[in-house]
Amino acid sequence: MTNSTHDMISGPHKLVKMANQMGDFFKSYPENVGVEGIRDHIAKFWNRKMREELFAFIDATPDSGMTPLVAKAVAKLR
Repeated sequence: MTNSTHDMISGPHKLVKMANQMGDFFKSYPENVGVEGIRDHIAKFWNRKMREELFAFIDATPDSGMTPLVAKAVAKLR
């Protein structure tokens, strides 16, 4: 696997995918509960490097693929 392929699989795209999976879990909850649940999980269980990589990616990528619910949660982390 080339380094660029590895980065695509394990880099910011994977972080967005992981965050969206949390969003899938919380989508049946009231929006405010989902946003706080996602925000809380990322704050507690993602290390600083992961959060910074996610923030840099979404700042540089207009269509990051993040769902609206996850985007609201991530915005509360900043």
